[in-house]
Amino acid sequence: MAEPPIFDGWDAVPTDLRPANDLRFAGLEPRGEPVAYLRVDERTVALYRTADAVPRERAGARPAGRSLVDPSAGSAPIGAAGSTGGRASRRASVALPAPPGIRQHRPGGPTTVPPDVDAARAWIRDLLVSDFVVLDTETTGLGYRDEVIEIGIVGASGEVLFESLVRPQAGAVPAGATRVHGLRMDDLVDAPTWAEIHDEVQRVTEGRRVLAWNAPFDERMVRQSATRWGCRERIRGFECAMRAYARARGLRFGRATLARAASAMGVLEPGGQRHRSSDDARLSLMVLMRAAARGR
Repeated sequence: MAEPPIFDGWDAVPTDLRPANDLRFAGLEPRGEPVAYLRVDERTVALYRTADAVPRERAGARPAGRSLVDPSAGSAPIGAAGSTGGRASRRASVALPAPPGIRQHRPGGPTTVPPDVDAARAWIRDLLVSDFVVLDTETTGLGYRDEVIEIGIVGASGEVLFESLVRPQAGAVPAGATRVHGLRMDDLVDAPTWAEIHDEVQRVTEGRRVLAWNAPFDERMVRQSATRWGCRERIRGFECAMRAYARARGLRFGRATLARAASAMGVLEPGGQRHRSSDDARLSLMVLMRAAARGR
C-alpha cells in the first residue's frame, strides 16, 4: 500500500483535503485514516477527504472530552460540538432550543432560536426590529493562524457602516484563499492593519447585536486577528444568521451555505455570491428578511 503523500505548503494541497480541525469547524467529523499530510510551521498535519466526512450529529465516535450534541434537542450553543465546530466561540451565539415561544435578548447575553419553524421565523422578525449589525470577513484561510484581510459591517437597511481591506501580519495570502475571494497581497499592501481598524470596528458594533452567517467562524477570525496585533478583544459573542435561517426553513442539520440559502430565497444575483465582505453581509441580511416572510 502506497504511503500517503506529504505536501510542503497549503498551495500544493488539493481543495478536497482538509485537517480534522477544519472539518470539525464546518460541523463534520473526519472518517478513516489520513490520506495525506501537510508540513507547516515545523509541524505535520494530517489531512482527510472532505467527501468522506460525515455530519457530526451522525458521527458514531465521540470526540475525547466532548459529547456530541443533537441540534434538535437539548441546549446546544452554536460553537459547541455538533453545531458549527466547537472551538470557535466561547459564548453562546444562538442556543438551541428555548422552550417554544420563549425568545429573549439582553445586552451582552445569549439569545435563543427555537427549533420550531414558526417560532424561528418570529425570532428573526424580532431581530430585524432590534438594534443589530451584520458582519462578514474575508480571510487568509480557515485555520487557527489565519487572519482577516477584509471586513464589512452593514446596518439593518443594508447600509455600509464600515468596510476595509486589512493588511495581514503574515504578509501573504495563500493562492487557495485568493481563489475564493480574489484578494491578493498586492491588494493589501497599502491597507491598514487590524490594530489600526480595531477601535472603529469596536465603535460600530458597541451595544448592538452582531450577526454573521457562520458566526463561530467570523468570531474566531476577528479574535485571531486582534490577538495577533495585541488588541484587546471586546466584540461580544456573535449570533448566527445561518442557524436562524436553517431553523426557519426546517433544515435538519441547521446549516446551509450562504449561496444556497440566497438561491433558495430568490435573492442571489445571476453572477452568484461575490465573496466580498460588505456584499456578503448584505446578502445575509436579505436572506434573513426573506426567510422571516416566506419560511419554507
